[in-house]
Amino acid sequence: MTQGLQIPLPMRREDLATWDNWLSRSATHALESWLPIGSKTERSAYLWGTNGLGKSHVLQACCDTWGYNARYLPLRDLLQFPPEQVLSGVEEAGLIAIDDIDAVESESRWHEPLFDLFNQSQEEGRCLAVAAGCAPQRLSQLLPDLRSRLGSLPVFHLPSFSEDDIAGLLSLKARSSGLQLSDEVGRYCALRLPRDPRAALDFIEQLDQLSLAQSRAITIPFVRATGLLLKTVAQ
Repeated sequence: MTQGLQIPLPMRREDLATWDNWLSRSATHALESWLPIGSKTERSAYLWGTNGLGKSHVLQACCDTWGYNARYLPLRDLLQFPPEQVLSGVEEAGLIAIDDIDAVESESRWHEPLFDLFNQSQEEGRCLAVAAGCAPQRLSQLLPDLRSRLGSLPVFHLPSFSEDDIAGLLSLKARSSGLQLSDEVGRYCALRLPRDPRAALDFIEQLDQLSLAQSRAITIPFVRATGLLLKTVAQ
C-alpha cells in the first residue's frame, strides 16, 4: 500500500453555477445588490434558507467571478477530512465561500479552526460568503464566538419559490437548453408543479428529452400526454 497517499478533497464547483444561470426574483434583489451579479464582489455575506433555493449557486457564482483567487468549501462533503487539511492555505484566497456551515454544528473539532479563519480573513480584508440552512443565531451548538462572528455579517434569507418564480425558472432553463417553451406552456406547468426548483428543473429536462425523442413541439396537449406533471407532483 502506498504511504502518504491523500484522497483529493471534494471541492469541485458545478459548471452551471454561474450568474448567467441565476434566476433573479423579487425576493433576491437585496442580495443581488449587495453581491453584484456578474461582478467581482468585495463584500461578505451570510445566506440562509432551506435546501434547493440557490444558496450554493450564489456562493459558486461569486467564486466564478473571482476565478482562481476563490476557494469553495462545501463542508457537508468535507466532514470526513481533518479541518487542518481542508482549511490549509484557504486564508490566502481573496474570496472564501463556506457552504453548509450548519453541517459542522455538532462537530466541535471544526469550530476553533473556522473561528480562526474568520478572524484572520476579517483582519486581512478577505471576503467571506457563508451559507446555511438557518439564521446564524439558530446555530446553537456552534462555538458562541464563532456564532457571534457569523451574525455580524450582512444576513440574507432566501425564501421559497412562488408560482411566478417556478415559471421564470422553467423559462430560464429552456432558453439555456435551446428549448422552445412558450410563456403559456410555462405558466401552465408552473401552476401544477410543486414549488421545488429542483423538481421543476428535473421536469423540464425530462420534457426536453421526450420532445426530442418524439420530434414533438412542446404544447399543452403534449405536456398532458407525457404524464410528467402528475409524476413530478406524486414524487
